[in-house]
Amino acid sequence: MPVITISNQFGAGGPEIGRELAKRLGIDYLDKEILHRVALEVNVPDEEVEEFEEEHHSKFRSFFSTIFDLDALKKKAKAPPEEFAQGYDDRDKIPFHYRVDGWIDSDIYKQMIVKVITALGRRRGVVIVGRGGQVVLQDNPRTVHIRIVADEEDRVAWTAQRRNLSSEEARDFVHLVDARSHDYLRFYFDVDPDQPTLYHAVLNTSRIPRDRCVEIIEGLARELAAQEPTDEG
Repeated sequence: MPVITISNQFGAGGPEIGRELAKRLGIDYLDKEILHRVALEVNVPDEEVEEFEEEHHSKFRSFFSTIFDLDALKKKAKAPPEEFAQGYDDRDKIPFHYRVDGWIDSDIYKQMIVKVITALGRRRGVVIVGRGGQVVLQDNPRTVHIRIVADEEDRVAWTAQRRNLSSEEARDFVHLVDARSHDYLRFYFDVDPDQPTLYHAVLNTSRIPRDRCVEIIEGLARELAAQEPTDEG
């Protein structure tokens, strides 16, 4: 089964679609788990990586890189063990090991995200939500890239209900998250997430029911899986 990346406008239903899709296909769904793996590898709390991902990429770049010699630090990093290169470790869904101890900056964050998602692209059989998967794996022929969008009014209404906000507060929140998402992709990968050529399909949940979106993506994934050579071939 191929890797499926889902890029999502906030409130459009991407995570919900991704979870249901993974359930139907019998594969892993990874979202916050990717951040957890990054936190483990650089030995910082999950909350610090999550906060860094949400805010710091739009405020500064590589603060520690201006002070420390990253190349020297990376020489001290542990090389990937042989079992990570050859087999799947059932104890950990993300088969990658690399360590820079106790701190994180923009360069390290990007390097870790790229290496983790690239490793997942080799393993296949996973749904990845966000974090530039559509860019990192853009040249991977065993990947389906999907963008989930919806009309702003629908996204605002969903946010107001889920977060118990007024319509005005919900609209401001949607605009804030949209801006963060665009900043993230531009900062780390120099792309606009709304660029349609990044994706196999762009699905509007204001026009297509979410369960139908799941069926469409499932069909694309199974079609790609059927084209993959078998062990006998």
